[in-house]
Amino acid sequence: MDEADRNAVLSIAESIAPLDRDAFEPVLSAMRCASHEPGELVIAAGEREPREYFVLSGILKTYVGDAEGREATLAFHVGPCALTPSIARVADERSQGNAGPLPSFLDPLGGPDAKRQVWGRSRVNCIAMTKTRVAGFPSVALMECMLRSPSIQRWGDTVLRAELVRRADREWALAALSAAERLLQFRREYAGLEDAIAHHHIASYLGITPVTLSRVRAQVRDAETDGHFRLFATDRSSVVRPKS
Repeated sequence: MDEADRNAVLSIAESIAPLDRDAFEPVLSAMRCASHEPGELVIAAGEREPREYFVLSGILKTYVGDAEGREATLAFHVGPCALTPSIARVADERSQGNAGPLPSFLDPLGGPDAKRQVWGRSRVNCIAMTKTRVAGFPSVALMECMLRSPSIQRWGDTVLRAELVRRADREWALAALSAAERLLQFRREYAGLEDAIAHHHIASYLGITPVTLSRVRAQVRDAETDGHFRLFATDRSSVVRPKS
């Protein structure tokens, strides 16, 4: 990893929470950078994927697919940022009796504690929506640093807590807000993203159909043109819900 990428990672990490750079050095040493073209998978569902990522530039989308090939968008990641922690992306196989030690090629530190870490398969896909550059490293490198350094432990806890809050906020929005309110919330959370990606991805994230999104965008635009905004009731028949 060159100096520019290293500095970019540190800038992202320290924007999340303060950390001890010396204690974080093993993570930086284990880190590798890669560039991805639009449409290229960074993470594929089902692969063994105990890795963490920083998005240095570009836009990624995490999503899941059903048996009929339909996608449900879970989150967007607009660089510079940290990707969703692996603990929230990877299935815990301990309950299935499939847990085992990390293979040596995923264990850069080689310590006995690292050998005891469980690993699982990715629950999600993560795809580049634009030309993207990421910095990735084995999760075990961060785990080892967290065990050794209270500063890194606090940093890791902050990353996970932020993800839990984001998920709770999204679950509440899907259950409690109208389509128009969800769109406005999306615009606040992902400023400018609406103009950068295809709108069917946004519709999937909001839990509505592309047709409903088009109608809601027009309603919001008309209300803003009139100089006021009122909350619109969602047409519940158009909300995309998982099959029971």
